[in-house]
Amino acid sequence: MLDLNNPRYAHAEERLRLDTMMWLGTVRPDGRPHLVPVWFVWDGEAILIFSKPDQKIRNLRQNPNVVLALDDTHGGGDVVVIEGTATLPDHDSVNTTLPIYAEKYAAKLKEYAWTAESMSKEYSEAIRITPTKIRAW
Repeated sequence: MLDLNNPRYAHAEERLRLDTMMWLGTVRPDGRPHLVPVWFVWDGEAILIFSKPDQKIRNLRQNPNVVLALDDTHGGGDVVVIEGTATLPDHDSVNTTLPIYAEKYAAKLKEYAWTAESMSKEYSEAIRITPTKIRAW
């Protein structure tokens, strides 16, 4: 999906690997938008997010289409927006103890006095987003 020979997309891919937070936009069953900050990991093909069993999950069961935006835009000069389709993997097979997730958020987990295992009890729902369009400028 990302042409890493294009400097703009190579930079977007780097941000997907390194940024701590992004914004997840879903649509409520009544059509109203729902926008929340989330932690995430990028595996080179998809974005993995963990959620409480809350509004995001209810929204995605009705409509799997999402939009994501990376948080730090440096005054509008470093925007990355991703459109995609979400699936909800079996929460027993995917959780916050995955090494890629636990390593990325080790400092944040420590800051909140969590472990990957304790976080997985509260943030028990996995969301896997496959990008369909990425815009970076």
